[in-house]
Amino acid sequence: MTYETFDVCVVGSGASGSVAAHEIAASGLRVLVLEEGRKLRSGASLRDVESGWENALVPTAGGALRPFGRPWSASAVGGGMALYAGISFRLREVDLDARAHVAPDALDPAWPIGHADLRPYYDRVERCIGVARAPGADPLEPSGPPALMPAHPLSTQGRLLADAGRRIGLRPFPTPLAINSVPYAGRPACVRCGPCNEQVCPTDARANTATLLFNTGLPAGALTVVRGAKALRIGLRDRHRAATIDWLDLRTRTRHTTRVRCVVLAANAVQSAALLLRSAQPGAEDGLGNSTGMVGRGLSFKISGYVSGTADAAGVPPPRHDTDASQLPDPADAHIPGGPFSTVSFSDHYLDPDAPSGLGGLLYEASDEDRSIQDGRIRLRVHFLAADQPMRDNAVRLARERGPLNLPRIVIDYVTHPLDKRRLGYLSRRASELLVKAGADDIRYENSNYQLGSRHLHGGCRAGTDPAESVVDAWGRVHDLDNVHVVDGGYFPYAGGVNPTFTIQANALRIAGHIAAGLHAPGTAGSAP
Repeated sequence: MTYETFDVCVVGSGASGSVAAHEIAASGLRVLVLEEGRKLRSGASLRDVESGWENALVPTAGGALRPFGRPWSASAVGGGMALYAGISFRLREVDLDARAHVAPDALDPAWPIGHADLRPYYDRVERCIGVARAPGADPLEPSGPPALMPAHPLSTQGRLLADAGRRIGLRPFPTPLAINSVPYAGRPACVRCGPCNEQVCPTDARANTATLLFNTGLPAGALTVVRGAKALRIGLRDRHRAATIDWLDLRTRTRHTTRVRCVVLAANAVQSAALLLRSAQPGAEDGLGNSTGMVGRGLSFKISGYVSGTADAAGVPPPRHDTDASQLPDPADAHIPGGPFSTVSFSDHYLDPDAPSGLGGLLYEASDEDRSIQDGRIRLRVHFLAADQPMRDNAVRLARERGPLNLPRIVIDYVTHPLDKRRLGYLSRRASELLVKAGADDIRYENSNYQLGSRHLHGGCRAGTDPAESVVDAWGRVHDLDNVHVVDGGYFPYAGGVNPTFTIQANALRIAGHIAAGLHAPGTAGSAP
């Protein structure tokens, strides 16, 4: 097959790339998707595949760079959605304008759009993938439509945490999940067969928008997906317009140059920034979109951690091992040692006057892969997370050292802000109190190592109205360029305190419709190939 000309090249097939590519192709434009990873087999786990992904370099205490950084949500068809827990929150109003809560030395956290701009796209994505939730149960939930599916029943661990939370005045609610609680969109209901996090769902009960890339309802020839394709460099036609993208077929080691009218970056916050930096050329000596030196800056991971402990399992019903979802009992009636990673959440410490800066974060159940009752004890585990300060010096950059493809290695420079260290400690104490109330002892803190990169990647191509503090505008268009857009988590000027995937999808859909309309408009620069 030839790859000479396309209307649009989308780099990355994850949460943002799959949505954007489908929306643009459905309009009749020809779209090429470049995906560096491969399709993961059913049941594959993160530990099975992560060792094959190139790490980023991170500075160590002595100043030397070591390959400990994690620059991927997932290098695979579907990106992080192939392995995520399905947690699907909408950003809260405060996440879109947190200026009253960030440190004085932080970059401007305000998004150039509001919740009203995102809501119709949240709604569309939810109709597409299905989200099981309990409307109105979350005290900070933004307005939305009625639920398409009922919330998942609480797991045994979730029930113990919810009961404990109520006893200390918290308001537990079911974690919203893009995992079918009943059959939906041609996918079966969850049968609670496994750990449901960091592994490919074996039944397809969990949503994965990568299926949109293989939708036969699209116009013939509208969408071409190339797996094992590494985007190398974006070439310019003139100072303000991209004309080509160079990429390498990793299977055949064949290099291609594709002519395009528009480039859409959806590779994740780290990889999209790195591609812009690798595309330095005459007229853009410091990288594309980097005239103010902002590409890669404002990188955010979310501060996070876990606390765990064990509690007396007296009174917990014995396990059931049914595999037919229609026959599964409510976990209130039996202990089921499988199912969603999280079934209960707490937002009481999100907007919290006692938290440093008044903005805390989220607590939710994060059950282990092994949830069995052992020696009459059951293990409880809580994840706590919050948005970190968007700092100019937290950044993606390129090293002089070169990697396996003779490309500059990616460097992640990241230091936790002192305010965030205090906020992290505050949330850790609140999570520990919850476990104590649930009867747990032997409580331990677990480091998530978020500072090395994580599944939550934000910033680096941050959106804003001021090019001195941002890379793209409200529509994800790179300030310096007319036809390069960013639709992944790199767009986020502030990470927000909830899991980002649902917002990444909604924003990508919003931007993709704008791109398609622009390319169809009469007189648009650059005729269709």
